[in-house]
Amino acid sequence: MYVFTFTILALFAIKDVFKINSSTNLKLFILAILLLIFHDGFRWGVGTDWEPYLNFFELKEWDFVHFDIGYILLNKFVRLFTDNYSVFLILHAIIVYSLISITIYKYSVYPFLSLFLFYALMITYLGMNREYIAFAISLFSYKYLFENKRFIFVLIILVASLFHSSVLLFLFAVFFNNEIKLKYMLWIFITFLIISISGIVNKLPLNLFYLLSENIGGKMSFYSTSYELDSNLLFTIFSLLKRSICLIIAAIYYDRLKNSDKNFIIIFNLYFVSTIIYLLFNNTIFQIIVARGMMYFNITEIFMIPYIVSLVSNIEFKKVIILAVFVYGALTINKSMNFYKDDLGVDIFRPYNSVLINNQYNAMEDNSSAN
Repeated sequence: MYVFTFTILALFAIKDVFKINSSTNLKLFILAILLLIFHDGFRWGVGTDWEPYLNFFELKEWDFVHFDIGYILLNKFVRLFTDNYSVFLILHAIIVYSLISITIYKYSVYPFLSLFLFYALMITYLGMNREYIAFAISLFSYKYLFENKRFIFVLIILVASLFHSSVLLFLFAVFFNNEIKLKYMLWIFITFLIISISGIVNKLPLNLFYLLSENIGGKMSFYSTSYELDSNLLFTIFSLLKRSICLIIAAIYYDRLKNSDKNFIIIFNLYFVSTIIYLLFNNTIFQIIVARGMMYFNITEIFMIPYIVSLVSNIEFKKVIILAVFVYGALTINKSMNFYKDDLGVDIFRPYNSVLINNQYNAMEDNSSAN
């Protein structure tokens, strides 16, 4: 299923980038969204936090106090009509991809390429039900950032926080809708680089995080004992180069891109913020939790890469760039899935299992038992 979806989205991206029969784009985009809804909605036993969310829906652990009110109400709404968890997952996927597709199709210079990148970057967030809805709502809120409608933007993020409070970090995006001089960005970048190289972040006392929240402090203690981290200069440089290559190119062609698309300024600012935060916390005990909170900023990469591709006019060179993007996507998916496999000792994503296959399997088991 992963290979099939990856291939279909890659082929659609090629068609989009090289403008092959563009009159069919909307129909194919809808088809791609339906594929992703099927992909997420009909999964079974696949993804993170499968058991807690399944048990919660089936009323086995209905009093989970740490689940956000929006998610609780959505579960209760579906339970009014059915106790079939797959119905909930399908509705969840419809909500998520409806909100995401509106933003991508309207604002990306290459919507299919953005959709492909979204799949590659977000596939291992599959199963984080609450965060995924909050994330989808935050992506929908980009419209109001672009239109400088700050009150509506803040209101939408507050609604998203009913599903996961981490989205409140994205409220800071309201301050990045104006152009920032590149020289100031350079000094900020250098400052964060020096702090990162110094390793001072790893020396912060964990007790500071218990003051913010006992839950956060507990997670910090867990990660500090579960992962061996070291501030390695070479590791930091390579990670940063992988992360910031689009930022560097976009800075070089900044004027050209902002003149062709007024929304570029906001995307660039948000991507810059995600890059310096990544730089600051990369290879520290905080990187995993920070990565969760920064997903709302990191996703700007699905818009940044198409911007960079749009700069290339030479067809042969553009083919090389697209091939590199596909390789990057494949490596990202594999690395992300392997992280969970190595961390948990079990592969929670592979093989992909559908509820249809699962039901057939259970039926065969029942028949065997009866015999």
